[in-house]
Amino acid sequence: MASSFSQQIVYNKKTMLAVILPHLRKNGMHYEVNIPDYPRFFVAWSPLERYDVTDASLKIPYDLVLAVSDAIEHRNKK
Repeated sequence: MASSFSQQIVYNKKTMLAVILPHLRKNGMHYEVNIPDYPRFFVAWSPLERYDVTDASLKIPYDLVLAVSDAIEHRNKK
């Protein structure tokens, strides 16, 4: 199982810390994302070939989700 990690991401011209924790579930790998001033949310690999929010009822800005997706992809390439 992959370990949790912290990553500085840039959203809306601001740098912020994202703490990302992987969770292996029956339907694949999900990542719990914790960013100050935003609700905790989960992302998983989507048909769009990016990580996307698993709970559509959360109002997480899509550009923030893309920044998190890029951080996870970059981490997984190592």
